[in-house]
Amino acid sequence: MPKKTETKDTVKRFGLILAGSLLFAAALFAVVFLGGFALLIGIGGIWLSWYFIRDTFIEYEYIVTNNEMDIDKIMAKRKRKRLITIKIDKAEEWGEYTEGKENNAAVTVQAHDCGYKNLWYIVTHHEKHGKTAVLFSPNRNILEAVNKSVPYSLRKNELKAESRENQE
Repeated sequence: MPKKTETKDTVKRFGLILAGSLLFAAALFAVVFLGGFALLIGIGGIWLSWYFIRDTFIEYEYIVTNNEMDIDKIMAKRKRKRLITIKIDKAEEWGEYTEGKENNAAVTVQAHDCGYKNLWYIVTHHEKHGKTAVLFSPNRNILEAVNKSVPYSLRKNELKAESRENQE
């Protein structure tokens, strides 16, 4: 799911464009003194700006397999980074997230689209980080897969009912 553009993303992109433009302008001015090498530096500055601006376009991918959920961060549709792998069947809490909800987790992983419309959370024990809360924006298939894998006492009845209706 693509992450929505926040103000900090826009500011970062503007700063990178400004830095690349200033470097290019300085290189054009320096052509008089350094020749074609300065122009090469200016073009390199514009290319680096473009390269880093692309990294501000982020998507998250959720994969549920064998009671585990892997969350990957995809930057500019070219780089993939594994954020975390959690064991869903060891969940202590899970449900729809409401703004301002408190959890006493040691670590919070935010892997969502910056909206509070379809935001869910799961709190589980992670081997490396201890008690970990994960905020994510899943589609219906991921929701149903997580709901089937969490301990029975945490399962959401409304998701079970919708899942049965879809199968019929």
